[in-house]
Amino acid sequence: MRTIAALHTLEPADPALWGRKAAALARLARTGDFTVPAGIVLAADGTGLTTEDIELADRSVRDILGDVDLAVRSSSSEEDTAEESSAGKYTTVLGVRGSEALAAAVREVLGSADGAPMGVLIQELVHADAAGVAFSANPVSGARGEAVVNAVPGLGDRLVSGELTPQSWTVQADGSASSDDDTRDDATPAITADEARRIAGLAREVEAAEGVPQDIEWALAGGQLYLLQARPITTLVEPVPVPVPVIVPRGYWERESAHAAAPATPLSDSILDIAPSMQLMAQSFGLIAQFDFRDIGGWTYMGMLPLGMEPKSDKAPPVPGWALALMLRLMPEGRRRIRAARKQREEDLSMRLVDDWNNRHLDRLRARIESIRDKDLGSLTSGQLASHLDAVRELLAETMPLHFLGAMPHFLETTRLELFCREHLGWDYPEVLNLLAGTSEMSSEPARELRRIADQRLDPASKVQALEEYRRVYGARVLSTELAEPTFGENPGLIAAQLEALEASSRDDPAAGQRRLRDETAAKARSRLRGEALEKFNTLLDRALRAYPLRESNVFYTMDSPLALVRYAVLEAGRRMRQARAFTALDDVFYCTADEVQGWLNGASGDLRPTVRRRRGERAWILAHPGPPSYGTPPPPPPSTKWLPADVREMMELMMRAGERIVAPAGSSQMQTAEQGILRGTPASSGTYTGAARIIANERQFSRIQPGDVLVCPTTRSSWSMVFATIGAVVTDAGGALSHPAIIAREQRIPAVVATGNATQIIRDGALVTVNGTTGTITLHD
Repeated sequence: MRTIAALHTLEPADPALWGRKAAALARLARTGDFTVPAGIVLAADGTGLTTEDIELADRSVRDILGDVDLAVRSSSSEEDTAEESSAGKYTTVLGVRGSEALAAAVREVLGSADGAPMGVLIQELVHADAAGVAFSANPVSGARGEAVVNAVPGLGDRLVSGELTPQSWTVQADGSASSDDDTRDDATPAITADEARRIAGLAREVEAAEGVPQDIEWALAGGQLYLLQARPITTLVEPVPVPVPVIVPRGYWERESAHAAAPATPLSDSILDIAPSMQLMAQSFGLIAQFDFRDIGGWTYMGMLPLGMEPKSDKAPPVPGWALALMLRLMPEGRRRIRAARKQREEDLSMRLVDDWNNRHLDRLRARIESIRDKDLGSLTSGQLASHLDAVRELLAETMPLHFLGAMPHFLETTRLELFCREHLGWDYPEVLNLLAGTSEMSSEPARELRRIADQRLDPASKVQALEEYRRVYGARVLSTELAEPTFGENPGLIAAQLEALEASSRDDPAAGQRRLRDETAAKARSRLRGEALEKFNTLLDRALRAYPLRESNVFYTMDSPLALVRYAVLEAGRRMRQARAFTALDDVFYCTADEVQGWLNGASGDLRPTVRRRRGERAWILAHPGPPSYGTPPPPPPSTKWLPADVREMMELMMRAGERIVAPAGSSQMQTAEQGILRGTPASSGTYTGAARIIANERQFSRIQPGDVLVCPTTRSSWSMVFATIGAVVTDAGGALSHPAIIAREQRIPAVVATGNATQIIRDGALVTVNGTTGTITLHD
């Protein structure tokens, strides 16, 4: 069932839930500065339109508006963005009156969405003397001091649809107004010069409220000026590309997609620096690889070489194993790594990190995050907000090393268990992972808690309260490492849609089944082992069971939540900076660095608009010129490890194996054609499922996912776990059996195939496919 609310009371006015058209009008109406016709909104949170939805909408219309003529319009989260206005893309129905006509109009509007999630805005129809559109800045020349007003007699739908040529007025900042009457065949004026000035003033007031130049729809009736719609002028928002230098260093470099799938905004780039933490991880465990990160043409690339080696060209020379061992012993840093590898074994660093996380860090970080999360940022002075942002950045600086160090026990202990089971039991990797089924609790906790709310069948008021608490606890979590992207909590429409899907779902909580699978697999192993082998299996299994959950739990508290808190603080600063005209639009703050934001809060002044404009142009150029997957010549195979010290050799072999399980480089980079109607990848979660494929490129497209869909995507982060509760299967281009999508799919007991290379390019959106997570195949039925 769809959520329905009065337009003027939408709170929060979330575009993902109510659509951008309704959300913008609700924001503007609540200011009290604009006359917006009353209405109701059907949210885009339903999977279909039911008779109950129509009846409730009809009752709401009669209660709020009475028996009046109506205007029924679309309100999609994908229309009226800064990049595309979508004017006229969806159906509008005017002059609707009566229950049957309303039902037909709503269905007609939803039908124009072609299955995409769509809200519906129902307002009292303004019987206009004149109507039209207006631009707060000239959309052709870009002149900011020049408003343009287009007007036609009567209703404005014929202007928007292109049926009538409008009377056009240009209104300067000083109030002077001129029209095109002298050049028109039909010179009958739709509006007067004074009315054109009023409408231009309205457009400018909307721009002041929204922070960017606006394209509005308006109506005049009996002298009253109504605001019908407001959206950004896309032709002015689009930045002019500014080329950036592409300097390729010597050596071999691969695109770093795990933490930087797209070019970072300046704000994110100034906040997130993973290189020092990865270096600490390597030093602590005695890894003999050196990690390096470079910005090449705006995209992040990673290089990796044996310790002490510097690339002399774009082709890495082969290094004999004996030479590598000798270099390690000769270099001071090499000797330190040898000692670190021995020390981590003697002190059992892997299990010590697990115990430290569970006994020291987890509760402390949870309390600290809750304290920061619940602070009222709007009540802080600018100086206090600067201190708050500094505290959040300090939290992230503390948690980032924990993030990378905490992932190591997960990789090492699962790999040790895998190697033992392969040698003593002849098991393949999927069967080994059954020993750990259901233990990555943070992967499924958000969905499990939402399922608990769904199972309670709460009344509407209690459900709203439960969802608000859920959003408070689990919402402070980024869906992407790009801080310009909304957090999970800023997508209440996604949360509501997932709750509705869970309420309608017959799928059981997977926890019991996972526990049974885990116990049965362990019993099967123990029945085939004896003596020392059985004892070693029990030890390795116990270590893996303790370490396996750490990776997903770690991500939530060390990466996703701290980054969300940074975003919230930066957004509050951005609101103040926009109000002070340091820049134009709220999201301009993401084109500032963190130091620039804190400097402004601490009293630094200056016009940041030229800097923001240049950086927007640079990012536009970068996005239009994606670099290749790699630069340079792939290095030769790793040298033999037999000459290395025993502890260094074990760490190198374990991490090479784990790296294959995490990334699956061969499969992730393959290019398939599916000539036989079959794609192949790495089996990641067993089972078979047939359903409609949904191609999802990024987090902004979550609203397109319907219950039971097969999610097909480049890869996922752990924060995508919420949508896994209602999908039928998952297919990814990249990642191995230890990647985030594989872990989450196993926790939800849905089939998964990863490392297909190019499934997102081969599979058609909406196509019927069968995913076999046991064999690693996807069958295309269309």
